[in-house]
Amino acid sequence: MLTKVAIVGRPNVGKSTLFNRFIGKRKAIVHETPGTTRDRNDYEIMWKDKKFIVTDTAGWSADISIFSKEMLHQLEIAVKNADIVLFVVDGKIGVHPMDPKIAQQIRLSQKKTILVVNKIDTQAEEIRGYEFYKLGFNDTIFVSANHGRNMHDLLDKIWAGIKYERKTKNTQEPLKIIFVGKPNVGKSSFINAVAKEERSMVHNISGTTRDSLAVRVQVDTKEYIVIDTSGLHRGSKIKDDMEYLSTLSTNHAIEDAEVAVLVADASQGIGDTEVKIARVLLENKKPVIIAVNKWDLIEEKERAVKYFEGEIKNRIKFMSWVDTIFISAKTGQRLEKIFCEAESVFKQYSKELTQEELDEVIRDATARKPYTSKGKILKFKECTQVSSKPPVFVFSVNDIELVHFSYKRFIENCLRTRFGFYGTPIVLKFRQYYKRKLKNR
Repeated sequence: MLTKVAIVGRPNVGKSTLFNRFIGKRKAIVHETPGTTRDRNDYEIMWKDKKFIVTDTAGWSADISIFSKEMLHQLEIAVKNADIVLFVVDGKIGVHPMDPKIAQQIRLSQKKTILVVNKIDTQAEEIRGYEFYKLGFNDTIFVSANHGRNMHDLLDKIWAGIKYERKTKNTQEPLKIIFVGKPNVGKSSFINAVAKEERSMVHNISGTTRDSLAVRVQVDTKEYIVIDTSGLHRGSKIKDDMEYLSTLSTNHAIEDAEVAVLVADASQGIGDTEVKIARVLLENKKPVIIAVNKWDLIEEKERAVKYFEGEIKNRIKFMSWVDTIFISAKTGQRLEKIFCEAESVFKQYSKELTQEELDEVIRDATARKPYTSKGKILKFKECTQVSSKPPVFVFSVNDIELVHFSYKRFIENCLRTRFGFYGTPIVLKFRQYYKRKLKNR
């Protein structure tokens, strides 16, 4: 297991900004609204020769609303599981009445703690930050997470606090699986079920999850990174800037993920939102699994299976290669099958054909169904797979104007019939063939 570093403090002291600065990109949502971060968010980073996991947490608030109670619970677990605690305070406003209370709770945990006085943009501003020494932490550093000031010094302090790097035998990077869908379809319940703890807040209030939330889990003997996301709405239903930021966070997470699971509600069917999300996944060229959750609520299951298969075939026909799994996050039904399927579709996503295999399937396809238009025959001069993840094929033809979308689809179907490629998009590109002329020497 890697060393765990938890970022804690009251709301709006810059915890998520610090988290983003550590990982080098805007992953956590940053907003002036208190309670923007609600769940624990993990990310693995490397500094010098050591890896560690940094965890962003919700603000430690005195508010006793339903969310803050659950947020407090998440924060307490993060401190309990951490090896090093970064206690972040606001250097611009000084010691807040909540800071001594948080300091006391952290001291009770007896964890190695670094007091991070944030929002200190210049050396001159450090003078007013000296009052934080009365909180009783000897290891203190003045930083500006927003501007990156003293971040290397902070990372050096963390590095020095890691006595040794606890290595595992498995050197393979865990597969990143993202769960996307509209609000309240059970994405967070799935994450909690496979993590075997409350990592993502679950509530029937829409918008409970805001940030994309990465959690490392183990299924059988393999590790995975599962990513929970805020519910995606249709564009016309994005009401405010917080909802927009949540959607933006999800879109960034989709770009980083290796396999996507589109979660639908068994009691609601396939709607416009699911179709929109499927198009987003296709645009990002991700391998996809459709998981129909809350299957435990369905009584006539055989009839429901036929209904969903028909809906997916008709409404998401542009993704005809996708497989569907019927699950229940509540009962645990077929949850492990998601990971088996994710491994399979990722292999298809990574597949590379030999030149001989590609030439053979194109030769057979054109012999079986040659394409002619206006008296001309479409001829393939060169065929090449130029990349994988996703598989991309480039075809040089005698006349680019002869390439019809229906024939593109025929070639794609031939490739899928012969080599599988189930669960993954494949990209076919056509270009005009020009005979290369040899230069006189």
